[in-house]
Amino acid sequence: MIVETNIEPLMIRMDGTIRGALERMNATPHLIQIVIDDDKKVCGVVTDGDVRRALVNGAGLDNPVQDCMHRNPLTVDSIEAAIALLPDMDGRHPCIPVINSERRLTHLVSVSSRTSGLETALVMAGGLGKRLGEHTRHKPKPLVEVGGHPILWHILKDLQTHGIKRVFISTYHLAEQISDFIDGSDFNLQIDTLSESTPLGTAGALGMIPPEIDGPLLIMNGDIVTRVNYAAMMTYHQIKNRDATIGASRFDQEVPFGVLDVDAEGDVVKIQEKPRYEYVVSAGIYIIQPTIYRSVEADTKIDMPNLLRASIERNLRIGLFPIHEYWLDLGRPNDLELAEAELAQWQKS
Repeated sequence: MIVETNIEPLMIRMDGTIRGALERMNATPHLIQIVIDDDKKVCGVVTDGDVRRALVNGAGLDNPVQDCMHRNPLTVDSIEAAIALLPDMDGRHPCIPVINSERRLTHLVSVSSRTSGLETALVMAGGLGKRLGEHTRHKPKPLVEVGGHPILWHILKDLQTHGIKRVFISTYHLAEQISDFIDGSDFNLQIDTLSESTPLGTAGALGMIPPEIDGPLLIMNGDIVTRVNYAAMMTYHQIKNRDATIGASRFDQEVPFGVLDVDAEGDVVKIQEKPRYEYVVSAGIYIIQPTIYRSVEADTKIDMPNLLRASIERNLRIGLFPIHEYWLDLGRPNDLELAEAELAQWQKS
């Protein structure tokens, strides 16, 4: 239980932007901002989940924060009342504002500080990394260095920061190098390798997860750098009551030509000069429940899209988690250069 008395960083004015709310959330231990009017009276709250739902529905980061805030938030008039309510919140209202008789914020009471709520992760590190050419000829892709450390080092450091206790790492290509790296590391994590004797695809390693693991599993590709907030992702996953949540990023692509729209007769009806298209793409980050990962049998080759499609056919709940934080897939040499150039945007302090 945390009773927050440093309330100034927890408040944002109604004329603030969604981007501003996110920046303030990222600077505090809480995933919430209390929206106040010119008299500093509470008029709403906005959570990280509210923002991500707004992004799914087309909102932009420069939209006013009032576009996605709750205008009638749950508030109480004493710390004692907040503490009494928290056990019944079921994770859906992790923070309760305490206000005085003038509706001004005095405290914020929460269940805990920001942690992911996850204990176990699987890092997929067995790929051949062919697109990186010479970088991976004698080294597995997760051990390629960026920002002064191997990609895998950044991933493990981030997982440790988010409260992960146990990490499985699937290996195949040059697996002994990854084992040596783990043996020489000093992370406060229980790290186990899942060695594939033959390539099992992007989800086949799930068939090797030990039977004692029983809970949500964070899965991520071993070739990404990101500032994704796993605590927010887990909260979103729980609130939506999903069997799987897919981290999703936006990908813009410009066609470098004039695109012609034609009718059935071949007559041009519209010309679009260098149109830009926006796609929602999988970011290689997932949270899945045992209902899904226990369906993968040992030594079964299967890719994540096929596993998720099969889960949808079983009427399981699959949804997305919109990522607005920094995210970069390090699949090509140019991506490594970009990550180095944008080091300050993603490297954890």
